[in-house]
Amino acid sequence: MLDAQDPSHLWLLHTLFLNDVDYDCQVFWEEWNCHPISGPDTNNKSPKDLHFLGQTQYGIYCEHEDHRDHDPTREPGDNATDAADAIASQQQEHVNHEAVLVPSHRNPFWSNEEAIFFAGLQEVIAQDITPDNFGLTPAEWGSDQYPMFETIHVGRRAAKDVDMSLAEPIWYTRARLWCQALSALLFYLLMHGA
Repeated sequence: MLDAQDPSHLWLLHTLFLNDVDYDCQVFWEEWNCHPISGPDTNNKSPKDLHFLGQTQYGIYCEHEDHRDHDPTREPGDNATDAADAIASQQQEHVNHEAVLVPSHRNPFWSNEEAIFFAGLQEVIAQDITPDNFGLTPAEWGSDQYPMFETIHVGRRAAKDVDMSLAEPIWYTRARLWCQALSALLFYLLMHGA
């Protein structure tokens, strides 16, 4: 029931899960940078190894604050700025689209209202309330078990179907928290005329 065009939904999504997503990305990044890459140019070295060897061979690239954005005080031949400009121009040829519009995710509350909302959400969680009509109850599953996957339509015009795993230990807890929070948010906004 996420409405990606609704700024309050996006705010709630960020508030609930952005730290978890950031943490998962950090773990992935750390693991990825330690895995060996096969091939004649890498010799089974990891990205971390290659980075270190590159620094050893070519030195450490530093961009100083006073050299950014075509600093008018920069002297011609300033290596840090020249390197930054070269990198930017090389990357530009690989950009094949306009910048992606990031939807608004503004907080729907005034200063003290947010605390009231979260107190209400904590009460919903403490009372172990599972909201109806969110696909979280056995009556809504069509079977006695939580669904193991959900089909998501992706691609241009949503023409391709991808089955996404909904492993219960990971997704049910998050889905339930999302639905509890969204239900509380919708109720709060309805009661306060927002």
